Amino acid sequence: MNTPQDTHGPDIRLHPPIIYAISILSGIGLNNLWPQTMPCDIYGRTWGILLIALAIVIAVWALLQFHKADTDVRPDKPDSSLITSGPFRFTRNPLYIVLTLTQITTAVWLNNLWIVLLVIPSVVVITFYAIAREERYLERLFGQDYLDYKKRVRRWL
Repeated sequence: MNTPQDTHGPDIRLHPPIIYAISILSGIGLNNLWPQTMPCDIYGRTWGILLIALAIVIAVWALLQFHKADTDVRPDKPDSSLITSGPFRFTRNPLYIVLTLTQITTAVWLNNLWIVLLVIPSVVVITFYAIAREERYLERLFGQDYLDYKKRVRRWL
């Protein structure tokens, strides 16, 4: 669906990957002070490779949808289309799921429980800082089409 070009976007200045990077680095710092390992032997390359492979598949699938819709993936740029295909049929925020999986993958790879525990604040910050702004923006831009999409598809999973 094409709409008139909006020149403002959802007003997200701090890019979401930076929020996750801060969380990961905080977990590394906490682990240096008070080491906490992953429970149940869920750590190492095998688990890390499986998780990052899943994240890559979802990311590529989502990015292809942005490319097909000819709209910018960056949250600080205006949208030209409402994307409801590909992974967006199952979640309104597949790229935030990818970032969350990346944080979990880092924890698994480094055997660092702190990074996993900091997923909770990462998700809370992303939800209230980025997703809430994006949702308000998309409601203004796409109106009833976006409201209908919100009713059909969950925010996360």
